[in-house]
Amino acid sequence: MRTGVFLFFLALFTVTTAGHIYTIDGYLNYSVTKSIAGRGALDIPKFMMTVEGRGGRYYSKLGIGQSLVGLPFYGVGSLVERIAPGSPVFRAYSPGFDIPDGAAIITSRPQTLIKAGETDGARVFFTTLTNAAVAAAVCLTFWMLLKAFGLSALSAFGGTLFLAFGTPLWVYSRDLFAEPLFACCLVATFYLLRDPAMADEHRRLALAGLASSLGILARVSFLPVAAIFAGYLVLASGDVRAGVRKARVYGLYCLPGIVLVALANLARFGSPILTGYHTAFDKGFSNPLGQGLLWNLASPYRSVLLYAPPVLLVVVGLARFAKKYRAQLALIASITVYVLLIYSRWWAWHGGWCWGPRFLLPVMPLLMLPGLVAVGERRRLALPLAIVLGLIGFGVQLSGILINYTAPYDYWIKIGRLDWGEVGIHELSPVMTHLRAIMVTSPSDYDLWIVQACRLGGIACIRIIMPFVVVLALAVIRIIRHARRPDSQ
Repeated sequence: MRTGVFLFFLALFTVTTAGHIYTIDGYLNYSVTKSIAGRGALDIPKFMMTVEGRGGRYYSKLGIGQSLVGLPFYGVGSLVERIAPGSPVFRAYSPGFDIPDGAAIITSRPQTLIKAGETDGARVFFTTLTNAAVAAAVCLTFWMLLKAFGLSALSAFGGTLFLAFGTPLWVYSRDLFAEPLFACCLVATFYLLRDPAMADEHRRLALAGLASSLGILARVSFLPVAAIFAGYLVLASGDVRAGVRKARVYGLYCLPGIVLVALANLARFGSPILTGYHTAFDKGFSNPLGQGLLWNLASPYRSVLLYAPPVLLVVVGLARFAKKYRAQLALIASITVYVLLIYSRWWAWHGGWCWGPRFLLPVMPLLMLPGLVAVGERRRLALPLAIVLGLIGFGVQLSGILINYTAPYDYWIKIGRLDWGEVGIHELSPVMTHLRAIMVTSPSDYDLWIVQACRLGGIACIRIIMPFVVVLALAVIRIIRHARRPDSQ
């Protein structure tokens, strides 16, 4: 059933992709992928937020993990571009969105960054599918985690639907931010280390270390998370000596990520500890903690409760989960507190032009775990609450799928509500702006690649849709067959 689960989410994430790059982070990650594939180098053309490094060349300050994972997808795009050079199917983008402003209608032009698409075409398109695959891997790993905590295969699949389409994971499956990869590495490590006393101990420790290595390559902020996991192994193993040994094995397999980060920093900026965030552009951890916490938790602009309602399920299952899985809950709490604190203090606490609390996406699966375990145990009110929160979350994410999430910024700037200094940005509500835009924007302008590509019409549209339909049907059949087996419950 694992293959069916992965293909199910991969098909849905792919069919709802945007097919283009519209964030600076995405453009930088793509540029590094292109540079590695084409020249075996890390330097890229000068662009917004690039950093001057060794030899006067320019580099991305972002971790190289996302770019490395994107290499196979870039390779597929290169092959397709050679077979069908200049194909308009891979250059199909929404031209703009209508947003009502009183009695007037403002046409917002999104930040598409399609200059790369104009020359690279299929390479850009297929590279943007990287996170569709990564998000599908997150869903598969989360499904396995729910099963490990006692849910049936079908109940775990239902819980995974809440994560996939009720949180920003769906929206971020369409761009090249590194948060889905961070989330995948985090959930995989948690799944592998959840019980230090499990059999095939060395194999699990090794796989967990390698998953964490990739997480460190994606974002250096994963390094303290790895330290938390190591501490968990020491404290939760029952025997300190045995715990230290396990932590040492896990840490050994984390080393490849640490070494590669150091080498990449040395190659780019001349020092293994310079990441690119040392420039005057970044203001470090200068945001007031209380302010950042409030905005991340309760603001209309970025609050986790508004953008990921299923996370609220944690209140339903917290007490019972604490009784059965005290050590695991402490691990979840430690990682969540760390991520919440550092990114509430970060000067760009909001994550830039994006959707919801981007930096908190990686911990959302872990926060949902206690509540979904309660749903699986059929506790009263748990399932109805999960359905309500899931539907609300689905509506929120759908608005971020249909309307390019950079469009409101262009709109706010045009009407004078926002300047480039982003003063008072926490008071704005992207969700409401997106919902208003959906009401008046023509469906033919929605930010779905398949919609834009199908505007080409005729046989081209059928050829585009059929592979997705076939893969989705095969995945559903596989899931249903497995779920009907007596041993799957």
